[in-house]
Amino acid sequence: MKTQLLGNGFAVEFLDIDLAIIDDEKMVEMREIWMQHKVAVFRGQELDDDALVSFTERMGPLFVHVRDQFRALDRPEIMYISNIEDDGRLLGALGNGDLQWHSDQTYTKRPVFGTMLYAIEVPTDGGDTWFGDLAAAYAAMPDDLREKVDGRKACYSIEKKGLKRRYETPQHQKDQAPDQWHPLVRTHPYLDRKAVYLSPSHMTGVGDSSFEDSEAEVALLQEWAARPEFVYRHKWRQNDVVLWDNTSVMHRRDSFPTEQRRFMKRTGFYLPEDLGVPF
Repeated sequence: MKTQLLGNGFAVEFLDIDLAIIDDEKMVEMREIWMQHKVAVFRGQELDDDALVSFTERMGPLFVHVRDQFRALDRPEIMYISNIEDDGRLLGALGNGDLQWHSDQTYTKRPVFGTMLYAIEVPTDGGDTWFGDLAAAYAAMPDDLREKVDGRKACYSIEKKGLKRRYETPQHQKDQAPDQWHPLVRTHPYLDRKAVYLSPSHMTGVGDSSFEDSEAEVALLQEWAARPEFVYRHKWRQNDVVLWDNTSVMHRRDSFPTEQRRFMKRTGFYLPEDLGVPF
């Protein structure tokens, strides 16, 4: 299996793999390499919705996003990430603005393990996705910073106070995703690798600190984890598939011009039920 490293010790591109027809033996090998490197890139993929969902399901139990207004009508496992409007209706989530650092679905009891993003249309300018290696950031932490995270828990919320969004969260979605407390240092269930579990866009409290003090602590952790040596910047091409491990990375996105179109299909998969709750 041919690969090349993209980031600083993490993020790997797989060469000459067709995700629509990958066999079981290569699937196992690819999955192991992906977990070691945390972010995987597959260029030049041609996947219809059935093939996209089928590949995702081979990676783990299918994830369905709580934000049902942005799901594909005939395939709820697929969520649209787009700035395109269809007859005045937002086709997908997140628009064209920049997105702050976060990890996916930290606000759920059993967060999504792997997220996949499939690029159908990409803007000419901007829209890059940045990934932060939270395992490397934890491993390199100085003692004073590590003392702030070891043995502590943080609260993660679907709707963080003061964070501006381009759409409201309906009450039925809030009911499905009540706030969750998870360890601030998370252990990878297969690799016994530790990572700081950092999602600044969702974190509303650290330990028994006030919201203001927690925000200061999270900002300090973000500043450390977003250092250049822990970051990979992905410049999208049409037909890219990027897969990332939410136990070990956070990500953010650059803005792009309003008049340029961006259309992505997003899927995800869980860990097995007995391993899915962060520890």
